[in-house]
Amino acid sequence: MKRNLLLALLASAGASTAAQAQSAIVLNQTNFPALASTVELYSQAGTGGVTTPTTGANQTWNYTNLTPLGQPTNSTYTAPIAMSPFTGTTRAYTYNITLGILSVLGTTYEALTATGLQYQGFRIITQRFGLGSITGSSTDSVVVPTQTVPVGTARFVFPTTTGTVNRQSYRIATTGLLTVGLVGLNRAPLRLVQRVSSVDSVAGWGTVRIPTATGTASAPYPALLLRRRVVEVDSFYLGTAPAPALLLAALNLQQGATTYNISDDFYRANSSQPLLSLGYPTSARVAPNAVYYSRETTVVAGTQPELAAQVGGLVAYPNPGNGRTLTLGAGNGSRQAVQLTVRDLVGRTCAQASAYTGEPTSALTGLPAGVYLVEAEATNRARSTVRVTVE
Repeated sequence: MKRNLLLALLASAGASTAAQAQSAIVLNQTNFPALASTVELYSQAGTGGVTTPTTGANQTWNYTNLTPLGQPTNSTYTAPIAMSPFTGTTRAYTYNITLGILSVLGTTYEALTATGLQYQGFRIITQRFGLGSITGSSTDSVVVPTQTVPVGTARFVFPTTTGTVNRQSYRIATTGLLTVGLVGLNRAPLRLVQRVSSVDSVAGWGTVRIPTATGTASAPYPALLLRRRVVEVDSFYLGTAPAPALLLAALNLQQGATTYNISDDFYRANSSQPLLSLGYPTSARVAPNAVYYSRETTVVAGTQPELAAQVGGLVAYPNPGNGRTLTLGAGNGSRQAVQLTVRDLVGRTCAQASAYTGEPTSALTGLPAGVYLVEAEATNRARSTVRVTVE
């Protein structure tokens, strides 16, 4: 009787664990730490061979083969100043926006609330841009005066889980003062109006794996696939009328310029930066043209079973052999792409080759007689080593 009760309890616990593993995570204020102390760490990766993720429930996304490009980058935040222009600000960060020949600096303010991460607005301190190189007069300029611009939109809503859709539309107006003596303009209002619409929708959930900082495969992290589409249209006004085309051309600005931000972002619990972000040139999302993945220290390596265990055993033949060909056979008969590294018994690399399990390779060709260790690494970073003898 006690044995049956114990088995029932174990079965119940197993079912509960499985249910948790097969449920979408829920992101909220407590597990989305968008704080002033947050430091976001990223590596850019090459796009070759990177595919668009499959959408839907209970997916297994494996991006452990990403190849880093250059050095990691970081984004930092600061605590809001005592005289923050907004109420309830959690963090702030500086930004630099380039508009034609102008490069404007400002500070953005965000608030982490129970309903989401709010983009409160931004503040610009007075900046002057001389136009003498264009007009020939040192007194001609564009002055961006000190201004606080409220926005009040949700960058990320809580709770976010399967089925969540976040639609936002907002308008931002920034004012400059244009002086061009030749045409009689003296601190004439020059306004930039940005109309932004965005749609964030959870398109899938499951587990995702990426490379760790040391290049090994990470543990599988439960994550949400958030599909993001942001469209921004820029309009310029001189006074209350659309800015003249000649003026915009001189400033290297374009009326009605439209920019798109299309991405697939993978979010996990206890981090406010995407674990992985795939950018696309169009809404078709055919192939990524930009890839970034997290280099946070909390991304840890997974416990990867050896390749031999995954394929039902790994055997090399002929062994001993004459070195002309070598085949690594999988116990389950599968054909898997592997990268071979041949080392001698003191650990020196003697040869490398790409191969498939179950197919002959010439990796040992030209090696002198002796004993070698052949390491096979699969595309999922699982490895196994076999000992071979060349006669």
